[in-house]
Amino acid sequence: MEFAKQLKKLRTDKGLSQEDIAQKIHVTRQAVSRWEAGSSVPDLEAAVQLAAFFDVSLDWLVLDKQPADNVTNQDILNAVNELRDDIDDLSNDIDDLSNDIDDLDDGGVGFSDNRKSFGSFLEDNWFLIIVMCVLVYMGFHGGISSWNGKFF
Repeated sequence: MEFAKQLKKLRTDKGLSQEDIAQKIHVTRQAVSRWEAGSSVPDLEAAVQLAAFFDVSLDWLVLDKQPADNVTNQDILNAVNELRDDIDDLSNDIDDLSNDIDDLDDGGVGFSDNRKSFGSFLEDNWFLIIVMCVLVYMGFHGGISSWNGKFF
């Protein structure tokens, strides 16, 4: 079992005893010994505590599986900032389009009096339009499903 090998390697690389690990995650030394021998496995809470203690991913600890991408918090922050910039650009484009439509309405080309102007529609629904633009953008760039497991 990969978990047993991983746990023992992490513990010995840090020069810790089984007792040290047991105290850190509030289990018995015998439990740690059984985990390293492969005769039992920790419950989910203990496995998460071990991964956090050794600062490794749970995938690596349990399955010896490296994440597909080594995404850092800075990568996430950069992606969020890029999306904000794209939303700002889309918002500016919508404002420009709304102004152009208002100019057309002022020029006598427009909607009848009993209907809202397209510019008013854009002004009233700008948030919905931005959300739709972001969703379309994400659809062309792999969507949220392409981010699955990369950030957390």
